[in-house]
Amino acid sequence: MAKCIGIILSTIGTLVVLGAISGFISYLVFNGRTKHIRYEVFDASFTQFELASNNITLQYNLAINASATNPNKKGAYHFEQVMTVAFFGLKNNILSASTFERFDLPHNRVAYLASSENQALRLDLTADEVSKLRSATVFDLLWIASGRSSTELGRRHAHFNYKAICYLRVPLISDGKFAQRFNVTMCSVQKH
Repeated sequence: MAKCIGIILSTIGTLVVLGAISGFISYLVFNGRTKHIRYEVFDASFTQFELASNNITLQYNLAINASATNPNKKGAYHFEQVMTVAFFGLKNNILSASTFERFDLPHNRVAYLASSENQALRLDLTADEVSKLRSATVFDLLWIASGRSSTELGRRHAHFNYKAICYLRVPLISDGKFAQRFNVTMCSVQKH
């Protein structure tokens, strides 16, 4: 009986030691690959922004320049799709939707993303939103970049979906000049 207990305890001890070694090796191999991609919008502007007299048609040209940074020391990200949407207001009026081509982002590198939307949009605004829009010097909007990416972990690939959410305050042109400058905005990134 004592011999049986000794064998069981030595087996458990061996498994614990092997588990600790395996965990340590996994940490060394995968360390630096799990940091989130960083998104930063460094310029956003309207070159045209006019609300028609009917208060439901907005003619605009929205340009957004952003960067995606891979801060990891190891592991490249392969972006299979990146879609951006900018929207505002209580009823989530969609301003733009852009899709970027597939691209790779090696470790410690930056990719630049640019989107430009020029269109007339039918809006669903409340009277209060129309009043605020006509007197505004900045336009608050939400810019979302979502996509799917993968990174190599040894011989395996880890896939995940992500969403970068940026709250932007885009200056509007008043009397032929911008009321203020655009502030560079860091985005929050969520994996899901």
